[in-house]
Amino acid sequence: MKKINGVDFSHFKNNEHGQFHTAVRNELITETAQKLGVIKFSQSYVDAVTAELAAIEVEQGSQHTKTIEDSDMFRDQLYSSFVLYTKSCMKSYDPAIQDAANRIMRIINQVGNMREQPYNHESETLTSLVNQLENNYAADVALCNGTLLLTKLKEANNSFITDFGTRTSEVALRISGDVRAARVITDGLFKNICYIINAQVLLNGEADYSTFIDKVNYQIDYYKATINRRRNPGKDDKDDNTPTT
Repeated sequence: MKKINGVDFSHFKNNEHGQFHTAVRNELITETAQKLGVIKFSQSYVDAVTAELAAIEVEQGSQHTKTIEDSDMFRDQLYSSFVLYTKSCMKSYDPAIQDAANRIMRIINQVGNMREQPYNHESETLTSLVNQLENNYAADVALCNGTLLLTKLKEANNSFITDFGTRTSEVALRISGDVRAARVITDGLFKNICYIINAQVLLNGEADYSTFIDKVNYQIDYYKATINRRRNPGKDDKDDNTPTT
């Protein structure tokens, strides 16, 4: 039985994210929300996509955008490195290091997926996490030899906060350019639409939903392939055409 496949938007670049939801919005309008049974969310979703595209346009017009994107990517890499390093310490031959790493991971696990948070919320979350580890778990971090990495993460987060503050000042008189915040709203509405359609397929069969599902899944597969090519640039992929939107 057909269903709209799951998709992790956290690895989508802003332009990819906007293009994906533009394509889905167009298909939603073509198929009509009434036929698909998603009238409750359809207009909000269309409005959210429009707002996101406007935010992307503002961000692309900022001379600080590249700095922000680079800063965000760097702190994400350091955070991932810290998490992976801590997980490796959980398998240490030394029981004391294992215990320390487990205590640190309990705090990390409370954070959740920061990639789904707006820029400013991610900054606050990282600041809180670093402060807690420095003030309450410094001995555990030191025992795992993670102090330097945690310091680098703190510095990267502070650097991002500075860069984002500079860009915010530049666009203060224009529409918000916080694309991450706009993406969160768009993704939430998209997930609601997918949930409803998948549920109605179970109740009513595929007939009224098949075309929409196929086209949305095509977009999902295309962008998954795009991300895989970006992660593995050495792999050949003959299908390099942008899908019709």
